[in-house]
Formats: sequence, C-alpha cells, structure tokens
Amino acid sequence: MQAWSTRGLSPSRKLAYWNALSSESIAAMEVVPRDARAFEGEMLREAVGPLTVIDVRSAAVRLAHTRAHVRRLDAPSYILLAPLNGRMQLSVDHGESVDLESGELCLLDHARTYQVEHGDGMRTLCVDIPRATIDSLLPAPQKAVGVRLSLQRGAVRLLSGLLRELGAEMHPGALASFTPAFAQGLLGFIAEAYAAEPEALPESSRGARAAALRARIDARLSEPDLAPADIAHEAGISERRLRAMLAAEGEGFMAYLLRRRLERCAERLRDPRWQCLSITQIAFRAGFNNATHFGYAFRRRYGMTPRDWRAQG
Repeated sequence: MQAWSTRGLSPSRKLAYWNALSSESIAAMEVVPRDARAFEGEMLREAVGPLTVIDVRSAAVRLAHTRAHVRRLDAPSYILLAPLNGRMQLSVDHGESVDLESGELCLLDHARTYQVEHGDGMRTLCVDIPRATIDSLLPAPQKAVGVRLSLQRGAVRLLSGLLRELGAEMHPGALASFTPAFAQGLLGFIAEAYAAEPEALPESSRGARAAALRARIDARLSEPDLAPADIAHEAGISERRLRAMLAAEGEGFMAYLLRRRLERCAERLRDPRWQCLSITQIAFRAGFNNATHFGYAFRRRYGMTPRDWRAQG
C-alpha cells in the first residue's frame, strides 16, 4: 500500500507537494488550503482489481478541477467520493452546490469540471473507476454525476458500510489483501446503489448486481437456514427477481449455495489452522446441518470422502 504525508515538510513545501500528489494520485487539480501555515495532509492508495482506492485525510481546503485540468487528462475516469469523517460541499460544472456528509456518496467525472470544499479533520475514501467500467455498469452514468446518495436507501447503506470497512483496512504498511473478486463485488454494490430498477440496467450491469448478490450469500454461508427470501429482503428485491438474476448468470441460488459451502469446507480441511476441528465441525460451521448429506455432496463434487481429501492435503 502506498502512503504519503506532508508531515515533516517545511511549510513552504507542503502546499506544492500536496498539489502535485493530488494531481498525480487522483486527477489534475488545484488545492488551496484555508490556512497554509497549519495545513497537513495524508494519503493512502491501493489497487483493488481494476479500481484504485484512495484514502485522503487533510485540513480544510478548497479544490478545483478546471477545464484546463480536464484537457490534461488522456483517459478521464470517474471517482466515487465517500466521506468517512466530516462534511464537504461540491458542485459540478459550477452548478448547484451539494452537501455531502459522512456515510453519503457522490460520483464525479474527471471529464467534467467540479469544485470541492471542506473543513478541518476531513477523511474521504475515493474509489477511482475506469471510464469503460462505469459506462458498462450504469445505463446513464452522466445522470448519476453530482447526485448525492443518502443513507435512506438500503443499497446505499450497504455500499457505505462496505466502503467504511474497506477504509478500516487501509493503513501505512498494510499488505495488499483485496482480490479482483472483491472488486467485482464492490462494483456490483455500486450498481445496486445507483439502480432504481433492475430492468433498467444493461446486461453487463446486471452481471455486476448478480456478483453483489453472490457476495451477500458468501457472507452468510454459515447460516444453515439461509433462504432466497433472506437475501432478496436484504437486497430490497423480490425473491423471484433474485432467482432470475442468479439463474441468468448460469447458476441458481441453491446450486451456488451448495458449491460455495463445499468449497469452503474443502479449503478448511486442508488448512493447518483448521486441523483442531473435526470434519463434522468444519461442515457445520460452513452451514451444513446434516453430516450424511455433507459427505454425499462432498464425494459427488470432489470424487473422494472428506477424510481422504484432508489426508491428501
């Protein structure tokens, strides 16, 4: 994980350093601190599949991404702003100002001008998304730019919570731990947060939403009685819609649930850290509630008993 800070720099160097760092790590911009003499800023950056996650903490500033800055970009991306602490005001193309508070979200387009201003103690998680990715994710991304997503919607609360958890994992010296599968799930949650109706989404975005639904299932594998209705209710869609979205990706709810539980058991049976648990205990912790059914399903998938699988590890 890359990390930068203005601490230790002379006051005369801090502003130039922060402006150069912001322009290189996020997009070309001009940053003007409220108090240049007392300004401090810290930044962390980590690649997450095709995305780049940037954790920015700084004293009060006003920043501007102008038309001149736009012209300097070869492939302007989008950026999702998620304030983790503090409040900011932003506007796109000198339009109406939008107040963004902790937990809320807003999408900006580096191909358009924007202005952002915030006070001291601000911490913002920024998710930089390639243009082709967002264009395939949302049917009309320009309609989403500059729109504040409030926590009143369940999908926004889930995405905001996921980003907050992501921010908690970011600290100087941390090893990269975010997989491409995590990035796909994150994109799915972004699609959910911005989608009013699933039917309005393009096929590629529906695939991202299906990935988000599968991520929800993965998070609840250990629940023996997990049912389609549980995931549908959590996602704010009908059970029929849930089944249809998963089936369209080639694997229905029950088939996916069984496969992922078996995969989890197979991994743990060969993991030295799980050797202290019996095979039955591992199976039950993965969501199975019948040892005989587990053994039959495991042999059918892997061609051997769970005991033989563990012995060959």
